[in-house]
Amino acid sequence: MAERTQDDMLRYWVWLSLVFGAGSLKLLSYLQRLGSPEDVYEAMQKGLLPDLPPQVQKAMTAHKLGEADSIVYFCNTHGIMLLPIDSEDYPPLLRNIGSPPVLLTAQGNKELLHNPLSLSVVGTRHPSPYTEKVTAAMLTELSKSGFVIVSGFARGVDALAHKTALDSGGATIGVLGCGINVNYPRENQVFRERMLTGGKGLLISEFMPGTQPFPANFPKRNRILSGLGYATAVMEAAARSGSLVTAQCAVDQGRYLYCVPPADLFDPRYAGVIPLLRDGAIPLMSHEDILMSYYSHYPQYLVMQENGVKPSARLVFSDDSEPKGVSGAVPVTQALIQPTGSFSEEVQAAAQSYLAEKNAQQKAEPPAAEGPLPDDAEGRAIVQFLRENGNTYADDIAAALDLDLSALLSALTVLELDGYVESLFGKHYRAV
Repeated sequence: MAERTQDDMLRYWVWLSLVFGAGSLKLLSYLQRLGSPEDVYEAMQKGLLPDLPPQVQKAMTAHKLGEADSIVYFCNTHGIMLLPIDSEDYPPLLRNIGSPPVLLTAQGNKELLHNPLSLSVVGTRHPSPYTEKVTAAMLTELSKSGFVIVSGFARGVDALAHKTALDSGGATIGVLGCGINVNYPRENQVFRERMLTGGKGLLISEFMPGTQPFPANFPKRNRILSGLGYATAVMEAAARSGSLVTAQCAVDQGRYLYCVPPADLFDPRYAGVIPLLRDGAIPLMSHEDILMSYYSHYPQYLVMQENGVKPSARLVFSDDSEPKGVSGAVPVTQALIQPTGSFSEEVQAAAQSYLAEKNAQQKAEPPAAEGPLPDDAEGRAIVQFLRENGNTYADDIAAALDLDLSALLSALTVLELDGYVESLFGKHYRAV
C-alpha cells in the first residue's frame, strides 16, 4: 500500500476535530498512543477504544467522513490552509503547550508562525486613552524591531494592536474564536483585508469554517493566543476580564507575563492588572523591557533587524561599540521574573467569575446522565459530585469533597483522559 501523504491525512484530522471538539486531551492521548489520525479513526470504527467518552460516541454518529471531505474541499477552494499538529508549518511554540490544538485553519502568511519574535497582546474591548497611547507607542517600536504582534482580533486593544503593527510596517497574527471565514467582529473587516492582502498578516482558528463566535469558544481561544507568543502583555484589564484567563494560560505555559501599570490605582478599569503585578508579572514600562527578555534568548534575530536593538543596547550591552557575547545569551542587567504556577486567589476568582459569565451565556446543559464510574473511590466521588451538581470549579469540588486542590487537579486530568469529565478551562469542570 502506498504511503499516505499529508494531504491524504487531512480528512482524518478534520473528522477527529469534528468529533472530539476543540481542546480535547483525550484526542491527544489517542494520537500519542496510536501514532496517526487514520489509525485513531480506524480504531474508533472497529470499536477498539472502549474508553471513548460518551459525547464522542454520540458525535461519531453525527459526523461522517464525507463531511470531513467536504470541509477539506471547501478549504482548498477558498484559500484556507489546514495545519495539523504534525505539519512542518505548525507553529513550534504552540506545539509545546499542554493542550495544543490538533488542527488549525489559517489564511495569510503562514511564515509568521515561525518568527520567534512573537508577542501576544491582550486587553479590554473599551480601552482608556492612556491604554491606547501606551499600546500604540510600545507596539510601534516593537513592530519596527521585527516583532510579530499576536492578538485576539476583538474590538478595543486587540484591534489597536493589529492596526499599530500594520501601520508600522510590521506583521500581525489574529487568533479567532470562530470559523476562519466568519466575519466577526464586522468592524474589523478592514484589518482582515489588510492582513490577508499585504503579506503582513495571518488569521488562524482552531474551529472549523462556519463556526459562529459562541461565548464558550473564547476561553479556549485564549490558550492559543498565549501559546503563540514567547511572552504575553496585558495592556488593561478590569477585575473580571477575559485577559485574566489569557494571563493564567501564559503562566501555565511557562511564558513571560508583562502588565502595563495602571494609570490610576483607584480606577476600576485597571483593577485586574494590580493583582497580576502583585503576583509577579513584569511591569511593562517601556518596549525596552520586552527587548531585554527576548534578547537573552534570541540575540541573533534582534541584532539582524534593520533597526537593531539600539534603544535597548544601553541596557544589555557595554559602552563598547561592539556587543559582547553575541554568540550566546548576554547577561541581563536587571532581574526578569518569569512567573510559574498559579496566581493568587484574588486573580483566580476574578478569572473564574469571567468564565462563569461566559458559560452562563451558553445554553445550560443538564448534568450528565448516569453511566459508568471510575474504579477508584476518589474518582467515583468526583464524577458523582459533578453529575449531581453540574458545572463546578475545581476549588469548589475540593472544598465539597475535602480534597487537596493539587491532588484533585491531578485526578481531574486522569478523569478527563479517561472520558469521565471535561475541562471547560479556568479550572471549571463537568461530567460527561
